[in-house]
Amino acid sequence: MNKKGQALVEFILILPVLLLIAMAMIDIGNIFLKKYDLNKDLDVVTDLYKNGETKQLGAYLASEELTLDEELHENMTTLTLKKEVEINAPGLNNIIGQNYEIKASKTIYENYEGLNGE
Repeated sequence: MNKKGQALVEFILILPVLLLIAMAMIDIGNIFLKKYDLNKDLDVVTDLYKNGETKQLGAYLASEELTLDEELHENMTTLTLKKEVEINAPGLNNIIGQNYEIKASKTIYENYEGLNGE
């Protein structure tokens, strides 16, 4: 019996599965990295929002391809940033979709007027 030939056939059978797992791990790592970056972006957006710099805020959101949701309450404002992350791994994009939306939010507990002057 040729053990080397048998091992080669088994390796060739398992190789695609190992590659799919490796690609999925890279995509999941990319999601975590983008989430970390989104939290840093939220700090910048919060500072721009607090200072009332609407033009700079709009330009920053457009350049980074971010979506900002503003939720006003009595004495607090919740800012939520959203961004789409593209999934490239063949198996993973069938499970969670071609694009995955990540979110980060921060609540400001001071008396700020909203961007709309509300």
